Amino acid sequence: MAEIKQRSLEEVKALSVEEAVEIMRQAGIVGAGGGGFPTYFKYKSPLPHLIVNATESEPGYWGDKLLHKQYLEEFLSLFEAMKAIFGFEQISMGVHEKDREWFADYAEHADDGVFDIRYVPNTYALGEEKTLVKHATEARVPRFVDTPDGMRRPGMPPDVGKVINNTETLLNVYNALFLGRPLTTKFFTLYGEEIETKVYETPIGASVGEVLGIAGLDVENSGHLSVLDGGPYLHDVSIEEVGNGDAYVRRMTNALFVIRRGRKGKEYAGIATEVPEEGTVSLVGKISGVNLPLGGGLLKPATPLVSEGEEVEYGQKIGEPVDEGFSIGVWASVGGEISSIENDVVAISGGAIPQEEAEAEAEPTMAGGDSPRGEAEPFSEADSSR
Repeated sequence: MAEIKQRSLEEVKALSVEEAVEIMRQAGIVGAGGGGFPTYFKYKSPLPHLIVNATESEPGYWGDKLLHKQYLEEFLSLFEAMKAIFGFEQISMGVHEKDREWFADYAEHADDGVFDIRYVPNTYALGEEKTLVKHATEARVPRFVDTPDGMRRPGMPPDVGKVINNTETLLNVYNALFLGRPLTTKFFTLYGEEIETKVYETPIGASVGEVLGIAGLDVENSGHLSVLDGGPYLHDVSIEEVGNGDAYVRRMTNALFVIRRGRKGKEYAGIATEVPEEGTVSLVGKISGVNLPLGGGLLKPATPLVSEGEEVEYGQKIGEPVDEGFSIGVWASVGGEISSIENDVVAISGGAIPQEEAEAEAEPTMAGGDSPRGEAEPFSEADSSR
């Protein structure tokens, strides 16, 4: 089994398909949005064309643009490595027309032959991969596909030779292949009523209520607000009444959207938000505890490697993927004590420590949900101010 460790560009390019796929699986990488489809499975049978979904899928989101701006060199190295490992004939970035300026630095490198940029209409496709394929290529994903057993299933991008991953998912692939860093954190946009728009990086499994408090919301006196996990169109209800109940940040949480209690998300479809001037804000080391799912959605639960009462360090592996179905490795996103393991969720109670100290605790060469629901509509025009 390929070890999750730091590697140079040339070392990453030398990985076999099987080694790279297993690193993604062990590192716990799933789609950082939508239904959280296991990333490793998309690369088991290499296809000709990788499309990077760099379009914000909902009004008010900033994550894709900020991450691409912040991690330019990392993405350039990853594109080169992915082309070498998986033999892609082409890598393309799907970018909204209105965001050309945000991706100007990438356009300067697009002539190098490693990737190109496909500018797509300013519509919110709500994460719909078929729509991105339609606008970014000449291919059309079939509505249905006949299977060898005589059944029919919905068509998917791989049926026309396309692999699609979003920005953050591919950043997580970079972290695993190049830095030896498994998935422990999640980027998401926090925005809406009575809250300043920011893009946070938090430990996976962080308390939504705790994040809101750190962001400056008076949680105990905000019962008139609700929190959606998602945007105006596609979302789950995270907290129905702020201050009464809680939820945790999931591997596919793209946004926490604060709205007036009793209103529907789509009533905010016209929301315009300002770019967070400070870029991404890390809350790693500032969260008191987490609830980490061993599985969920499409994922079979990983086998826990820890017991209640055990002390774990940041970045320690706490779940081993099983061989049946889709399954991934699970890693401690905070250091602390295992306070419970119930219903395939590992709870860790830990004291907040500086990010540098948390990351220093992890070895530099570490070994090794349901689909969103809501008032979905096919498309919503993307305001040029967003």
